[in-house]
Amino acid sequence: MVIKFIESTYDSVKDKLKNPFYGTLFVVWVIRNREFIYNVFFNDSVTSDERLELIRAHFLNWDSLLSFIGTILISLGLMILIYASLNLSRFIVELSERILKPWIQQLFSKTSIVSREDYIQLEKDRDYFQKKYSEERSEKIRLQRELDQLLEQNLIEKNKNNNQSEENQTLTETGTLQIKNNPEKRAKSIVDRWQKLRPTYLEDFINLIPLIHEKYEAHEIISKMKDIGSLQEFTKKGIIETVKKFGRIHYNFTEIGDEIVHFI
Repeated sequence: MVIKFIESTYDSVKDKLKNPFYGTLFVVWVIRNREFIYNVFFNDSVTSDERLELIRAHFLNWDSLLSFIGTILISLGLMILIYASLNLSRFIVELSERILKPWIQQLFSKTSIVSREDYIQLEKDRDYFQKKYSEERSEKIRLQRELDQLLEQNLIEKNKNNNQSEENQTLTETGTLQIKNNPEKRAKSIVDRWQKLRPTYLEDFINLIPLIHEKYEAHEIISKMKDIGSLQEFTKKGIIETVKKFGRIHYNFTEIGDEIVHFI
């Protein structure tokens, strides 16, 4: 129990001495009361009764109280002086490092030393350009991503359209092949087209059937057509052809023409 009390007291005193004021107060009090401390703790010629009397005389009078107050004032003044000297030394160091040293270096090397204002401005410019670079880089990445997506989408649509075109072409080729292989369908498709687009072609073709069978000459047949372009269309499509017999020009049906005649 006693040991714990001593340890606690020691720790408390040590903590207080770490405080700048208490530490300074302790040092000043020891210096001012050095004779009292020596007689009480280190002078072997002083007896125990004399030590008690010294302690009683030192602490139980007004002079000791005034002396302690003086010690406090001296400690405060000493602390103020110490901190003032510390701040003064810091001021001198900062003045030397920030103003005098750059000024002296600038006198001897103007190209390697810049003013603090110029340095701060350069830092601001650097930060601004770094920010702009980051923003432009982010925008470039975003635009590149969108461009890649559009290219990918266009490629997909192009492949889709190509596939659809191939399918349509395949269907068209299949339908055409089926029509070619089936004369009746081929004749029907031609007649249906005439009925929808040029009914006069169908009328002229019907009128053309007896004229060709009766061996009318070409110039006679031309005069009997309602549409002047019908004979050219029939010839162009390979439905009729011209033949020359005994110096006269006649029209004959081709294989396709015979199929249409048979269908009609």
